[in-house]
Amino acid sequence: MLASFSPKMFAQSISIATVNVGNRGFYDERGTKQGSSYEILNRIVKEAGFSYENEFMPFGRVLGYLGTGQVELSLLVPNETVNRVATPFFHIQDVDFIIVGLKDFPIERIQDIQGKRVGYLRLSPTANIFFNGLNIEKVQGGKYTRLIKMLMRDRIDVIFGPKSSILGGLRALNYSSDDLLGTSLSIRKQEMHLVYSKRVADESIIASLISSAEQLKRDNTIQNIIDKYEQAIEIVVD
Repeated sequence: MLASFSPKMFAQSISIATVNVGNRGFYDERGTKQGSSYEILNRIVKEAGFSYENEFMPFGRVLGYLGTGQVELSLLVPNETVNRVATPFFHIQDVDFIIVGLKDFPIERIQDIQGKRVGYLRLSPTANIFFNGLNIEKVQGGKYTRLIKMLMRDRIDVIFGPKSSILGGLRALNYSSDDLLGTSLSIRKQEMHLVYSKRVADESIIASLISSAEQLKRDNTIQNIIDKYEQAIEIVVD
């Protein structure tokens, strides 16, 4: 009689999802997957000794699949929405959230956007927290490239989101921030963490991932990946 078993006894494979926005997850001109979050997640899982599949998905789908357990691991900003479906377990980096408009609309203080149309990533809990109490028109978009096009077509007045994601969207559209964007206002810094699906949480796997991430932080591998993509953005938009 065959003993009962779990498939993971034979194939320690982890399902990963990377949010496909800005410089976090994108396809280059050859159709190859790239991105800071994409590389960081892959490297951590590989160094921990697991095989993996890392798929690009919109933010909302990542949340949904973490909730069902179809996705086990991602790299996200912890908040009430994320924490309902996944457990944050390791801090990777801080992200600078900004608000920015076109050149003819420099933003110097938060009151400058009162009564304006503000575009942000669909289902973003960070945006909803920030917008609380402001008299604005909220406009959601699926990608930052889409939001930038809406800004250029006068369908929104400003964009809210991570600076690197907005500049990454500009790069994807072959625009320079100097040519297109006005003075941005830094709103807040948020921490990005590795998060693991609560539906399929495995303490031994999480412990291995923490050990791997700690080593990759100590030897600057993670910071080098972050710097590589930030410098690539600066080369294009400066």
